[in-house]
Amino acid sequence: MRALTASAQVELEERRRHLLRLHWELAQIGVRVSVRKPRSGRWKLKIRGPGRSETVLCAGAEDAYAFVTAHGRILGPVSDARYIARILAWMVEGRRG
Repeated sequence: MRALTASAQVELEERRRHLLRLHWELAQIGVRVSVRKPRSGRWKLKIRGPGRSETVLCAGAEDAYAFVTAHGRILGPVSDARYIARILAWMVEGRRG
């Protein structure tokens, strides 16, 4: 495995910090969520609901980060973590009733 440069390590840590903030917001509203770092080195947030799940990544660079699903849907900037948490909860909950 190749070593990361200092700037790449800072970027990975920044993305991790933003995903952990979103994790906290989701946990506060009672959504099943986990954060992990697979072998690829990219931090991923996995949200589970009844019959559906979503994977969220933090994309961007140089202080311009956004939350993005694994399918490429841009959810919004990291500054809107609370709002994005509610959207994700709605997405995995699905339409019931």
